[in-house]
Amino acid sequence: EVLFSFKDCGHVSTRQCQQSEDEVICTEEVMFQCRGEECVKMYMRKCCDVAAVSLKSHSCKEEVIVTLSCGHRAEKTCSMPTSAVPCTYPCQKVRTDCGHPCQAKCSTKCESVLCKTCEAVEMERRELKRRELQKEIDKIEAQQRAEMATIAAREAADLDDQPDGHMAMPDDAMVRDIRQKTITLLEKKLKKEQAPQIKAIHEIKNHSLDKDIRLGRQAQKGVMKDVQLLPFDAEVGRQLQSLTTDGYKHQGVQLNGKKVWKIPSTDDIVLPSASPNVSNYLIWCEAALGITETYMRLPPNLPGEKKREFDSCYIEKQDVSSSSDGGGYYCVFDPRLIRPRYVVEFACKPLATVLDTDLEKTAVKNNQLEFMTVESSRTALEGDEKVFTTAESQFLRQKEASQGVRVTKVHYYVQATLVERFAAYRTQLVRKYPGKKNKALRNWIWAFHTTDAKNVVSIMNSNFDLGRVGAATHYGGKFGSGIYFSEYPDYSMRYGGENKALLMCCVLPGKEFECTKVEQGRGLESGFDSHVYKADDQGYGKELCIFNTDQILPAFHIEFENKPARKGKSDTQAMAGGGAPAAQAAAAPMMLVRQPYGPRGGGRGG
Repeated sequence: EVLFSFKDCGHVSTRQCQQSEDEVICTEEVMFQCRGEECVKMYMRKCCDVAAVSLKSHSCKEEVIVTLSCGHRAEKTCSMPTSAVPCTYPCQKVRTDCGHPCQAKCSTKCESVLCKTCEAVEMERRELKRRELQKEIDKIEAQQRAEMATIAAREAADLDDQPDGHMAMPDDAMVRDIRQKTITLLEKKLKKEQAPQIKAIHEIKNHSLDKDIRLGRQAQKGVMKDVQLLPFDAEVGRQLQSLTTDGYKHQGVQLNGKKVWKIPSTDDIVLPSASPNVSNYLIWCEAALGITETYMRLPPNLPGEKKREFDSCYIEKQDVSSSSDGGGYYCVFDPRLIRPRYVVEFACKPLATVLDTDLEKTAVKNNQLEFMTVESSRTALEGDEKVFTTAESQFLRQKEASQGVRVTKVHYYVQATLVERFAAYRTQLVRKYPGKKNKALRNWIWAFHTTDAKNVVSIMNSNFDLGRVGAATHYGGKFGSGIYFSEYPDYSMRYGGENKALLMCCVLPGKEFECTKVEQGRGLESGFDSHVYKADDQGYGKELCIFNTDQILPAFHIEFENKPARKGKSDTQAMAGGGAPAAQAAAAPMMLVRQPYGPRGGGRGG
């Protein structure tokens, strides 16, 4: 071994003879001062390690006080960078968003935290609003408790000896209010020339319904709200009696798997057919809607009772099948929340709306049978053109072989009473089958009936006689005991005797039951409005059986002629009712030309 001294530090050490001085490190223990900012800590280290210690790599744990970039002094560990030390002094800057002094820490950006002053002001404002709302709620609840206490006392004392559902006269102020609301609604729904007049206003007295709506309101999800007075569909007969005694308990409908009770908008109100001798009714109901959830479109699933946090829902009209074009409708989940309150009895002048011809308007105005005959003419038919072309086009469109066939005369009949009955039945179908998807069930169609020519005037004046069903065949009808029609004139002309007359009538088939076998003299199938036999894919039926004459409006008696197909013949075969010769009837297969303006029939009742 050889003694030597290090050139850098001067310390003496030994090395092997074959080693160079650079291969040996100094291990002498020496004292050195920490290189941290404002740190005076002294450490013992090997001489060789002192040179390797830097400000960034040293691990001094001494607590020192440094000056931060904001000017404040803060305590930190010597080895921690000064830039990483947060300033805990409060910020004294003025906030740019609200102008209040910033109360956050100096190291935090003012806009990144909420202003405590603003937060305190907002909390105070909310508390004042809550107190105001609570006062209003307490006031409403006090009024409702007083109202319900009065009803309960009346029920307990049994002050009214009349049975539930009886009618009474409301007070004068309410009469004026209901009258004004009804007139406004009728003027919107009816035409001006119908001149609606209110005959009487009755209040429905029913303790059971009063108790039901009181209990229903107590069971609502949130705070009870004042009930709303809303109009409901006009009802007649036994249905009106049921509403006054039982309310709307039996009027529920299924909506996406949930049973609900619908409250229509004023646009959905369907008024019955106007008739001068018939009283019509409009029901005004109290509806306690409670908490209402609004849907822009019909939801696929409505929540159940346990998950539902609202008492009613309002559904926009845009995605709802309906027979009107405006407004949405409410649905409640408890029938007790709808209480029939007032019945308005009104009348108005009749208004014919079937074919809307001048002759029809004259017949309805004079309340009698009107008649006109229009012959085929080379010149323009002017005002009578609609009558002739309507009958001619439908007849030729539905005839199996129309080539060589010419309509010569059209006899048009209008009986005011039959028009009113037909319009009234159409209104029933509108109520029975609401919505766009059921439009076909509300439409009327053109159908043909062949009879003896001597019966034409009687049918046009008094309609068909159900008492004569089966008089010619003696078996009461193959598919039911009703009046038979066909949408094909050739098929209809197989019947009717020798002196045939072809009639074209407006018919309201409604919901049709398709017969697959002969059942002589059977009655109307339950749940349907008529029977049909051999209907094609578009609904055209070979035989249509109608059981109610109000579904029939006789309109046209058509005369036509069949010209011979071979050249050189000048004679024609004419029939008063259009009876086709046997050769002509079997000449060609059926060729059906569909209407250019729509599907089956000429219906306008939707």
